[in-house]
Amino acid sequence: MRAFSYERAKSPAESARAVAGTEGAKFLAGGTNLLDLMKLEVETPAHLVDVQDIGLDRI
Repeated sequence: MRAFSYERAKSPAESARAVAGTEGAKFLAGGTNLLDLMKLEVETPAHLVDVQDIGLDRI
């Protein structure tokens, strides 16, 4: 696995700014297999933005 930076977003707008403003950034949320893909080096994001706790789990 390659080195990456991590941040936990506090709002949907903040998460969008973080990903748009950082090349190679990806969203991370509960139930994703992104970490498995990173271990296999199928995905190699430079920055992860955790969106699990910003209220996007409701319709």
